[in-house]
Amino acid sequence: MNTNNSENQMKIPGRSVITTLSAMGYFLDGYDLSVISVFTLVLVTYKIFQYDAFTESFVTGSALLGAFVGAVLFGHFADNIGRRYLYIFDLIFFAVFAILSAVSTNIYEMIIFRFFVGWGVGADYALSPVYTTEMYPDKKRGAGYGWVWTFWSIGAGVAFGIGYLFYLVNPLTGWRWTLAIGAIPAIVTVILRTRMPESVRWDIIEPGKSKISEKNLNTVAEKIGITKEDIKAIIAEREKEETIAAGSFTALFKGEYGKRTAIIWFQWILYDLAGYGIGLYSPLILTSLGVKGSTSLLFSLIFYMPVGFLGAFGAVMLNDRMGRRPLQIIGFGGMGIAMAMFFLASGAVASIAIVVGIAAFVIDYGIGNLGPGDTMGLYAIELLPTKLRSSSMGGATGITRIASFLSAFLFPFISDTIGKPSFFFILLALMILAFVFTIFFTPETKGLTLEEIAVASYKHVHGMPRLVMPEVKKE
Repeated sequence: MNTNNSENQMKIPGRSVITTLSAMGYFLDGYDLSVISVFTLVLVTYKIFQYDAFTESFVTGSALLGAFVGAVLFGHFADNIGRRYLYIFDLIFFAVFAILSAVSTNIYEMIIFRFFVGWGVGADYALSPVYTTEMYPDKKRGAGYGWVWTFWSIGAGVAFGIGYLFYLVNPLTGWRWTLAIGAIPAIVTVILRTRMPESVRWDIIEPGKSKISEKNLNTVAEKIGITKEDIKAIIAEREKEETIAAGSFTALFKGEYGKRTAIIWFQWILYDLAGYGIGLYSPLILTSLGVKGSTSLLFSLIFYMPVGFLGAFGAVMLNDRMGRRPLQIIGFGGMGIAMAMFFLASGAVASIAIVVGIAAFVIDYGIGNLGPGDTMGLYAIELLPTKLRSSSMGGATGITRIASFLSAFLFPFISDTIGKPSFFFILLALMILAFVFTIFFTPETKGLTLEEIAVASYKHVHGMPRLVMPEVKKE
């Protein structure tokens, strides 16, 4: 009886609160994955620790390896035991290991601590956007995910902004403060997330595991815009998928869902090979083009804020109007143009190289965030049913972080061995491949409910990819 009384008094957060607290996870992802660029700039410029190209690559890439572990593990358990508790506590990794990274005394400690920062990064990718998407009405879920994604650029921009200020004060100690400050928003967000309810869709899919009553479940659903018809559709999905174990990795690779997983992984790997190859080394790339010292951090800030943010904001406005597929095609096309410009800049004289290189960054960050930067995660969430949704996002995040690690790890070696022009040419080829792949293999999900997507069949109609609804049997 006491439990029911406490449930009846339960406060239900508004959609703006859900969005903001989920978005703070992406803010921290952007901050902690980008802030290492500040450290590597100081490392290379002032030789503060002993290192070689191998350990330099691991400093940049260790968080990405950690993200692989965190995404796969937390994604699996979020489907199995629920989103809420993991959604609350995954950010503790950010707080603890951001501080430990800041007090590192050698390059190896930095690599280890950054690896565990990556656990939090990967875990939150498998939790925050999934939670937000499931707590949004279907006609607005593209915008909901888009808002979460915009905070990645804000986090990255803040990292470079704070790094720039501390670099001006004292670069030899400023990098420590820049790393440690990331713990503050992580702790605040953990506290605020404790007030969040479980995902309505997961609660319905996994009966018996819910911690709130059916009455409060309906109240939460009504507050966030999920109708009674949606609830009926979720129950129908549950009945259809009753033989599938929640969080089953094998189910991701069988039959219909196997096709979808292949599409998600392939296009996201291509995006991350280019995105992280450029993003994590932006200060060093700018330096190689002729931009010096702290100015490279200031330019990196501008690329994320306002350029990257505006691209992501465009996705908020257009995901549910234009659709995911055309935005992804435009995005990969724009990134291909940017890689061609990087290729030209890398062989040009200094003044031309700076102008063309900066223009390439603007196109890459702006158009990339409008398209695949946003749509990759949205597809990973939408194309798999509720029982497998976090596992899908976690698995896709995990495998693409391996690709990102390879891109970050190999960048110094490849650029030193074959030269930066050849490296950028390889990235150009990858973007062309991603552009063509999207046209011929990536379906549109706009206008379909999550439950309709779950029961649809992936087919090619007149040579184009489609999600085809099953025929309704007449009585």
